[in-house]
Amino acid sequence: MRNKEKTDKRLINSIEEVDITFKLLSDKRQIEELYKGIYILLDKLGSIEVKELFDRYPRLMQKYSIKEMFSGNIEIPDVNPQSLKIAGLLTCLQYLTSSLPEFIDESGHCIPLKESDNSISLQAENYILNSVSLDDYIKEIFLAIVSFTGKEYYQKFSEKIGNPDFTIDDILKLENDIELQEHLDLMAWGYLVRLFLEALYFYFNPENHNPKIQ
Repeated sequence: MRNKEKTDKRLINSIEEVDITFKLLSDKRQIEELYKGIYILLDKLGSIEVKELFDRYPRLMQKYSIKEMFSGNIEIPDVNPQSLKIAGLLTCLQYLTSSLPEFIDESGHCIPLKESDNSISLQAENYILNSVSLDDYIKEIFLAIVSFTGKEYYQKFSEKIGNPDFTIDDILKLENDIELQEHLDLMAWGYLVRLFLEALYFYFNPENHNPKIQ
């Protein structure tokens, strides 16, 4: 069992917020935005190796564990560990995004974990989430974004947002800012990814479904 995630400075702190997030992100347009952002980031990174590893990752998973590949300590001939890591995180993000409808009932609300935790398909989600911590996942995604936007852009963005835990509304306030327009869509995608990952990790922690423990 994963340790209970810290809730300090989290966007998601309750099952009710998970429910709202899943309902929001399960919209077809939002799912497409999450998918689209993965490929945009791959293109923006400009790394042929990362793209090739992204395509190869399902085959690599048959030989190596995700946890090994996420660690950055595994040695695969002619493969950069960091390229392998970001390719893996994006591959798994793609899979997790495709799984989102499985966590939601017909009314658009999240299915209680006790009703879905026996699903064979959800074993894959658990496997992924147990292979990398939430903080590391979010950090690596944003480091990949910053590697393209540049530290100067991210610093200006952070200064104008004025809040490290920014929201989509905060980002939209900057849509007419000439200095920041260039990468604003990617920053918004990064926020959606963070929101999605926080909701997933919270949802898959059984302790968060027990009100006596919260």
